[in-house]
Amino acid sequence: MAFLRCDGSIKEMERVFGISYPTVKNRLNRIAEQFEFVENMPIPVQEDVLEKLARGEITVNEAIERLSK
Repeated sequence: MAFLRCDGSIKEMERVFGISYPTVKNRLNRIAEQFEFVENMPIPVQEDVLEKLARGEITVNEAIERLSK
């Protein structure tokens, strides 16, 4: 919560808690280890979709669907 209230500023957290930058980083890293992160598929780039369409790897409908996401 402190990180969010400090607008993501580690320098501000140093000031608020009176601790060093490496200490803040270490504590944030320990907190981050507690979360399970989900990998997101990157949104297909228009050029990539059009290249796949040109090579016949996807249909027109698939291209439209991927570009409209």
